[in-house]
Amino acid sequence: MDIGDRFRFRLEFLGLRGIVAALGRLPPSLGRPTGAVLGRLLRAISTRRVRLSEENLRLAFPEAGDGQIRIWSREIWGHLGQAAWEFARLTRLSADEYRTAVTVRGLEGIQASYAKGKGVLLFSAHMGNWEYAVPFLALGGLRLASVARRIKNPLVDEFVTGVRRRFGAGVILHRNAVRESVRWLRSGGALGLLFDQRITEGGISVPFFGRPARTTGLPALLALRYGYPVHPLHSYRENGRLIIECQPAMDIPSAPPTPENLRSLTRRMTGVVEEWIRRHPSQWLWIHNRWKP
Repeated sequence: MDIGDRFRFRLEFLGLRGIVAALGRLPPSLGRPTGAVLGRLLRAISTRRVRLSEENLRLAFPEAGDGQIRIWSREIWGHLGQAAWEFARLTRLSADEYRTAVTVRGLEGIQASYAKGKGVLLFSAHMGNWEYAVPFLALGGLRLASVARRIKNPLVDEFVTGVRRRFGAGVILHRNAVRESVRWLRSGGALGLLFDQRITEGGISVPFFGRPARTTGLPALLALRYGYPVHPLHSYRENGRLIIECQPAMDIPSAPPTPENLRSLTRRMTGVVEEWIRRHPSQWLWIHNRWKP
């Protein structure tokens, strides 16, 4: 890392901390609308990302008219702005304040799987505010670790990782994901993975809204090879409130992790994510190229 990179990383980090400090002090009555306004302002200067999100929406929802696509496109940025305020607030919330900030549905299924002491796989997506899907599990008594990508700026990476660990959750860096994930699950822990982003190396090509998308095969591999129960869960906003919805364990066949079986299970998991997005189209992260080869 040269001097220029260190200087740039420091500036980025200080800017982030300043924004987080300012937003994090705002109560919900001010923070939520302020975040939405900031998101819409960011949309005004992010023309390339706006075009990409609208192109993605048209590919996923060819039946939607241009008017509906524009509505969803505007809503996406409002939701992202609210997510930024929520993340800033998460740096300051107490455990009790966090519990009042979310509504959790269906947790008993995950608790029952976890109580068997043989490890539990959880997969989620970049919807609502995915950062809020981690603390409630750790606060509920589960030994939880989530798999995360390392952020290029090491100062920002350290800060974000610290926020994710605030309520007792662990973080497994993506580069060591397979080995560390197996070790964690064998110890009886719960492992969370975000399942909906493009994989640049390896991965499995499965349909996502009818088009091939490179997708991580890690949860399918762990489930088929070791027999861990798999629970989908995701977050979304409903009437100004964050909902964390946990689903029952998927029916996983007792089958070897052959390429065909891995692809079949990965495709089923992708179908679950697609169903979530269809329910709340403007609350998913459409601003990246999910279908890029």
